[in-house]
Amino acid sequence: MKTRKNVKGFTLVELIVVIAIIGVLAAILVPSMLGYVKKSKVSGANSNAKSLFDAVATSLVELDSEGVTVSTFNGDHNYGDDAVADIDGKIERYFDAVTDTSKADWTFSYRCSAGACLGAAVDDGTYIGGYPNPATVENSPSNATTRFTLADACKAEAEDAGD
Repeated sequence: MKTRKNVKGFTLVELIVVIAIIGVLAAILVPSMLGYVKKSKVSGANSNAKSLFDAVATSLVELDSEGVTVSTFNGDHNYGDDAVADIDGKIERYFDAVTDTSKADWTFSYRCSAGACLGAAVDDGTYIGGYPNPATVENSPSNATTRFTLADACKAEAEDAGD
């Protein structure tokens, strides 16, 4: 009498082939997924820069309606500068990120001319964002040793103002 075994399962060779296929797919997909992470971080910084730009522009209008001479807000400013203390309180009302303690390493900068906001930039020490000239993955630094200057974010606006 012959007995027959019904063995269910995978052989060692089949398992090794499946693992090899998964390894090849992972080697192809992981580097491309890392690019999406950087794109999303740069996009987030650009979004923060747009929010800052809107907050500064709104704050300048509000200060002007209160009788404060806003034409003195010329040049580049960082949030927290003593020279622009009047506007900082207004910006806080419109842009929560400047008071968010989890973003303590961020630098929020903006450029004004004749009482109008020309551009804004946000630097988190790793990625930068700008408005109205947004940063891209190609021109956004990916390490803290490369620092961002507001002039890069507002270059076109400064050239337009100089014409």
